[in-house]
Amino acid sequence: MNPQQYEAFTRALVDGLERDPRVVGLMAAGSMAAQSHQPDQWSDHDFWLVVETDAQPDYQNNGDWLPDPTQIVLWIREHHGGFKVLYRSGHLLEYAVSDRAGLLHAKVNDYRLLIDRIDLASDLARMQRTTIEEAQAVAQNEAALFGQFLTNLLVAVWRLRRGEQISARVFVAGWATMALMQLIARHVPTEHPEALDNLDPLRRVEQAYPELGAEINALLSLDIDRAAVGLLDLADRLLRDRLAAYPAEAVATVRAQMLA
Repeated sequence: MNPQQYEAFTRALVDGLERDPRVVGLMAAGSMAAQSHQPDQWSDHDFWLVVETDAQPDYQNNGDWLPDPTQIVLWIREHHGGFKVLYRSGHLLEYAVSDRAGLLHAKVNDYRLLIDRIDLASDLARMQRTTIEEAQAVAQNEAALFGQFLTNLLVAVWRLRRGEQISARVFVAGWATMALMQLIARHVPTEHPEALDNLDPLRRVEQAYPELGAEINALLSLDIDRAAVGLLDLADRLLRDRLAAYPAEAVATVRAQMLA
């Protein structure tokens, strides 16, 4: 979608929902919120619809209320209760539907209220603060994050040696890299800190750290065992002199296991 088409879809969504008095709130999230990041041609529509309690089944059991429902080629309900919709054009929606009580369980970073009939603004401001505080609490436990990084690399190598290549790759490129990026975001300066995401540490790494992002991507393109050793070397180079109580002996132990 180009920007004009994206905005037209947003407007059609809002206009349709405003006609139903049982709709009490609509929160745009992610790039749809157009706060720290504007939507581009690859952006989906990400939102949370808040309805009166007895109206939930009408909005949860089908997607007929969405714009252009005849163009929907896929509509699924995910295990956590959210929904994904794919249009014939290739456009994607990710959304949730609940009453006000259900909304209170959401994690919120960027958001924009498009409909608010019951003063959701105060709820969302509080939820955003809580989300940020929880993310900061996780990031502040640096010993645990670095420990997760090391042990995920170790498990990856063990699984690789069992022949479990897919699982090993996920441990290296997923769990280990996520923990590493949380530590990098705390300790390695960037000229573009606004690019970083406080919920997903893998988002926009290349914008915040162009050279480092290229280096990590190059490592992850290697064979799994070489990628694991490369990430360990990278972490050692970047964090040895930056982390208090750097676990040098644990790093040496993991490296020895990798190279055995």
